[in-house]
Amino acid sequence: MLNILISNIGFGEAAPDALKSLQKNAQLTENKEKKRFSEEDFIEKIKDSHILIAGTEKITKSVLEQAPHLKLIARVGVGVDNIDLEEAKKNAVSITYTPDAPSESVPEFTLALILNLIKGISISDHKLHEKIWYRPMGRMLSSFKFGIVGAGKIGSKVIQMIKAISPLSDIFFYDPYVTHISNATKCSLERLFRESDVVSLHLPLNASTKSLVDLNLLKTMKQGSYLVNTSRGGIIDENALYQILQTKHLAGAALDVFEIEPYNGNLTELENCLLTSHLGSMTHEVRKLMENQVSEDVLNFIQGRPLRRPLNGFNFVGLK
Repeated sequence: MLNILISNIGFGEAAPDALKSLQKNAQLTENKEKKRFSEEDFIEKIKDSHILIAGTEKITKSVLEQAPHLKLIARVGVGVDNIDLEEAKKNAVSITYTPDAPSESVPEFTLALILNLIKGISISDHKLHEKIWYRPMGRMLSSFKFGIVGAGKIGSKVIQMIKAISPLSDIFFYDPYVTHISNATKCSLERLFRESDVVSLHLPLNASTKSLVDLNLLKTMKQGSYLVNTSRGGIIDENALYQILQTKHLAGAALDVFEIEPYNGNLTELENCLLTSHLGSMTHEVRKLMENQVSEDVLNFIQGRPLRRPLNGFNFVGLK
């Protein structure tokens, strides 16, 4: 019988039938301890696996070298920057993922972070839990210019949401692959950072976006502006952000993603940095959809049918 290793935490909780359908077709090794797999955990458990169902855990060259039978990685989520794609291709490992599933929940969450930042909600909450009556002066969306970096499914939806509740807001966007977005003005990355009051990142992590938001770029932002990241942690130089927030040049930042997760770095020391634990796609509806989509493609692979959502260039011959 085929062996499926599930490193993704909580897989099957939102869609129990998805898990049951896999149990009927393969031997499962589940992440019952609900811990984020380290490289050592993978190396210990993956050697007999034919299929891996993964989240954002790092699937390194060393891990793949210890998986001689592995033929499919099914990623519960959007990004694949956690996978050593070069080694996966070398070993003809197919990859499937769920790129469209979070396209509603992440924009909603992004807007929630923006509103939280500019209204001072979390800071007031923290103070009141300390029995301090603190009333920060908030701002209106209509007074801001917004900069959206990355105008794909998620970034373009953020633009729509902002315009829906604040029609008078000016919105800039930067995306080398998108030429036009209704109700938004395309501009250079430098102009976007220089003129926006709120910058929100919606990019994949790759060689060109790694540490894209460095200290030099952060220094060009307006005094009293805000930065939001719900895409990938490695896009921002976290030490540079710490420096710029310490000086209060930025009024605040909100991060849902980090270069290393779980995160426990120095940004936790700052009151003007709102931190959440990679919650953008963590809704019951999205999680259920992702688990069902992953289960569907794993079963397709096992039964020799075409994958519905293969990563471009990683759709090799299946197990049959």
